[in-house]
Amino acid sequence: MLIDRRGLCRFVLGAALAPSLVRPAAANDGPPLVLEDFFTGRTRGTGLFVSPIAGVRRPFTVDTVGTFDGRTLILTEYIAYEDGMKETAVWRFDKTGPAKYDGQRSKVAGVVPVRADGGVVRMGYVAEVSGADGKPIKLRFEDTLKLLDARTLLNTADVRFLGLKVGTVEVTFLKHR
Repeated sequence: MLIDRRGLCRFVLGAALAPSLVRPAAANDGPPLVLEDFFTGRTRGTGLFVSPIAGVRRPFTVDTVGTFDGRTLILTEYIAYEDGMKETAVWRFDKTGPAKYDGQRSKVAGVVPVRADGGVVRMGYVAEVSGADGKPIKLRFEDTLKLLDARTLLNTADVRFLGLKVGTVEVTFLKHR
């Protein structure tokens, strides 16, 4: 296999510079996001996982039920993929201070620091997911949650494997009245 060195150099340089060219979501755009305010009760999300590298495009819906006891938000996610697969995940977010949480979930490594800044919440974690062959693989998710209005939240995530971006997730949640 022949490797075009100029093409490889462009790819490596582009990959190295790309993060500095992307403008992160402005923290103060829109209303403030307080996880327990938005997720207490029921929400419904419609989403899409895309991995151009693997040739995957996987739509899904997620129904959530959240309870908050004054310190801890328990968020149960009922996820249904368009291909028929279903799964349930339970997040536990312990409020550790204003705009700060520690998150935990099964199949997620360790405690996840969660930070809110105005209308944006960010968290990064490693999750074990089933690969196409059914075997577990560990992927890194970098989530950004942005409150668009009182009833709508956009959750986007970059998905990485061994440090390389392999996909994205986008979910739009609507809060039930």
